[in-house]
Amino acid sequence: MPGPVDAIVLGLSPTGLFACRELHRAGRRVLGVDSGPACGARSATLAARWQAEDDTDLRHRLADLAGRQPRPPLLLPTNDRYIEFVGRHAATLARDFCFADAYRGLAETLLDKRLFHRLCQEHNLATPSVWELADRTALPALAGQIAFPCLVKPALIHRARRYLRGHKLLLARTPAELQDFLTGVPDDVGGWLLQELIPGAESRITLCAGYINRAGELVQAFTARKLRQYPPGFGSASLAMSETCAETAALTTDFLRAIGFRGIFGAEFKRDPRDARLKIIEINPRPTLWFQLSHAAGKRIVDAAWRDLGGAEPAPDRPQRNGVLWRYALKDLAAALFYRRRGGDFVFPPPDLAASGPRRSSTWAVHDWRDPLPAWAEPLLYLRKWWKERR
Repeated sequence: MPGPVDAIVLGLSPTGLFACRELHRAGRRVLGVDSGPACGARSATLAARWQAEDDTDLRHRLADLAGRQPRPPLLLPTNDRYIEFVGRHAATLARDFCFADAYRGLAETLLDKRLFHRLCQEHNLATPSVWELADRTALPALAGQIAFPCLVKPALIHRARRYLRGHKLLLARTPAELQDFLTGVPDDVGGWLLQELIPGAESRITLCAGYINRAGELVQAFTARKLRQYPPGFGSASLAMSETCAETAALTTDFLRAIGFRGIFGAEFKRDPRDARLKIIEINPRPTLWFQLSHAAGKRIVDAAWRDLGGAEPAPDRPQRNGVLWRYALKDLAAALFYRRRGGDFVFPPPDLAASGPRRSSTWAVHDWRDPLPAWAEPLLYLRKWWKERR
């Protein structure tokens, strides 16, 4: 059992690894938690690590830990599963831990793609056109209304990951493709959102991150541009560069303030070439995969949350450094090879890698010479996963 800790990072993927590193380098003692093997579990920045098999195991371990803490540690979920965990047990956890107010209900609204779209409409935030399906039996009623190709998103993505085959969503080019996919997925994923395809390269996607504190003030605001993603066209960032975009920042923070959001966020927009408007893709109420880019650009988003929720003095909020290139090496290699071999037949054109201007420095999703073991562990974990899927 670990001694006193300042923060507990739930989830040790590269996203959680970023959070552990930022907190550790700010002088915090970090406990890392995941339900299985993860590259972040090998990080030297951890004071302790747990592999909690399920939510019941984790709840009991946290209860045992709570009585030995001189002050409430920060509880930081870094994936959707752990957001649900904190939300379900918020009343109990709040007695011994501190966490963002968003995890008392609003975060789950942002995770539900249908509820999020309705919220955007209420606040006049431009979105792609969408069609909602409660389940597969509702599809015939929308015949003739849906524009193809369209994106197919489960309302609760984390419940459908095993059926998405490594994708965040799927592309249905025809009604028959859509029907075939929905037939193979159970109904407990919260329904479906069919979304209009915004044309143009993925380098038209802009990003915004930051922390909204308990007083409703935005701190450590950061913006960037996606240059490539994996899976190509519809996945998470694999290559991105820090770049100031005041419009992206204003749209994001005006919306989050309007809905009363408090906590860490990462937002994604795409500029539609048909009308030149930025249209919201998603807002994650947590750190996201590309947050290491914000750290390398001079921002300290996770540490801002620790300071605010723990009652410490805020850190200096300096202007971001532009021209920092971030790469998730293994996935970006796969994305680059895809565009080289099959890009001519893809639904989107190849990304414009010069869209953000010249590179001035570089950073990586996993690799860090000061903390090398996660970068060695990650390819071994991919091989392990591949071998299990083949058996």
